[in-house]
Amino acid sequence: MALFGGSKSSSYLGVDIGAGGIKVVELSGDKGRPKLMTYGYVEFSAQDAVGSPFDDPKATGTSLGGLMKAAGVKTTQAMAALPLSSVFSAIIAVPRKKDEKEMKPLIDAQVSKLTPLPLQEMITYSTFIDDIKQSEEPKKKKKNKKESESEGIKEPKTPEKKPGNYVRVLVTGAAKTLVQKYISIFKQAKLELKAIDTESFALIRSLVGKDRSAIMILDLGTKRTNLTIVEKGIPVLTRSINIGGMSVTKRIMEQMGMPEEQAERMKRDLGTMEGAGPTVAGGMPAILESMMHPIINEIQYAFQLYAGMELTEFKKVEKVIITGGTSHLPRIPEYLSETLNLNVYRGDPWARVVFPSDLRPVLDEIGPRMSVAVGLAMRDIE
Repeated sequence: MALFGGSKSSSYLGVDIGAGGIKVVELSGDKGRPKLMTYGYVEFSAQDAVGSPFDDPKATGTSLGGLMKAAGVKTTQAMAALPLSSVFSAIIAVPRKKDEKEMKPLIDAQVSKLTPLPLQEMITYSTFIDDIKQSEEPKKKKKNKKESESEGIKEPKTPEKKPGNYVRVLVTGAAKTLVQKYISIFKQAKLELKAIDTESFALIRSLVGKDRSAIMILDLGTKRTNLTIVEKGIPVLTRSINIGGMSVTKRIMEQMGMPEEQAERMKRDLGTMEGAGPTVAGGMPAILESMMHPIINEIQYAFQLYAGMELTEFKKVEKVIITGGTSHLPRIPEYLSETLNLNVYRGDPWARVVFPSDLRPVLDEIGPRMSVAVGLAMRDIE
């Protein structure tokens, strides 16, 4: 098993282990397009969801093994994704060298100053945003001083300051102890863990595709909400906050005085209930505002951070894609669109996948919770 690496096989299995349950999707390659072979998911009970599935790797591995059998998965090789809240991510700029090997010490030197753990306790991977082979910028016609001043252009003082002499690198990584828990889980499930990816890259594959604009992916989960700003297919900014679907369940429990299981059922039925109570912006039930208000604040803060990042290009997000098991709650896209004054869409992870048309209704229903698993299974399909 190689972190962020792996070899190709005839079918591709994505396994998403989250606080709310385990999701699996198996795809095959059909003339360069992903084709659905099977899928499945198992939800954790409310009591199990209080902790982390990584607290007991053996029990989680047993659940994964049972799900594999129930779903009829054929392959024994799998891709997994690290939870965004546990992933270190940073974009740095290093002097351009002739190959990656020469640049690695320069990358490590910068990253060691940023990581939450000593570098030797982490596994890191570098994604080069800029082309390494571009040794210099294309030559341009030299402008005289008067022409430069009229266009508001300041000539660089030294060659070293030219962007062409530097390479932007996205560095991601995780603690070796967490990676070892993944290995234990998949070993218990009798699966070969081919690679560990990141949730951000998986979601970009399944929801963004070849769109090169600046996009925010908002992943509304059971316990956490993850925010990823994507620029030209690269996750340039990621954040995670401790609020999700369970927050709504607890609010219903407090307001209605009902047990957790009943409150969970009521939350799931909000979209179909007649007279679900007062509404707020976008017609969303007011009871959901307790979850959405801090999420809105975090989105706006992320926008500010993105606008001020030195190593990015666009600075302004054009649209928001929402996904995750909690994104099915009613009127969330409308509320976000009205509040943020942006186009907001529910993502469709099946949009680039071939599947029987009669599966459309059920796949649409479960789609938001399967986005990461779909993106993982798509990883090695050209």
